[in-house]
Amino acid sequence: MEQGKIDTQKLFDSVLPLAQQFLLESEEFFPFGEVMKRNGEQVSLSAQLEDERPSSSDLIELLKNHYIQSAQAQDIIAASLAYDVKIKGSDAIAIDLDHVSGYSVTVFVPYELTDDELVIGKMFTIKGKNQIFK
Repeated sequence: MEQGKIDTQKLFDSVLPLAQQFLLESEEFFPFGEVMKRNGEQVSLSAQLEDERPSSSDLIELLKNHYIQSAQAQDIIAASLAYDVKIKGSDAIAIDLDHVSGYSVTVFVPYELTDDELVIGKMFTIKGKNQIFK
């Protein structure tokens, strides 16, 4: 389980700054993620549908299905998925982190966008759904 925390922390450290950058530039972002291959290589992923403004839930589902297929093929050992949510009355970046070891958490990073900056609130974590590595 310790390796799961280490590997998913690397993915978290990679996707959180990207989500923050997207929010500063566009005030929103489409769901995206990153996976870790068996050799430790990290690969960024995003999803695209023909619709110009696809729903976030459709993109999340598309990415999750891809992650599950990659996990079943034993191509990846960890996955992250970042998306924008409202929780406890606040906007937040949610990042699902799953590892082949069974380690699974969702990290919430509350934020507030002001005229020229992104103010980050106190992060918190809940137990993940462990949907990728079944």
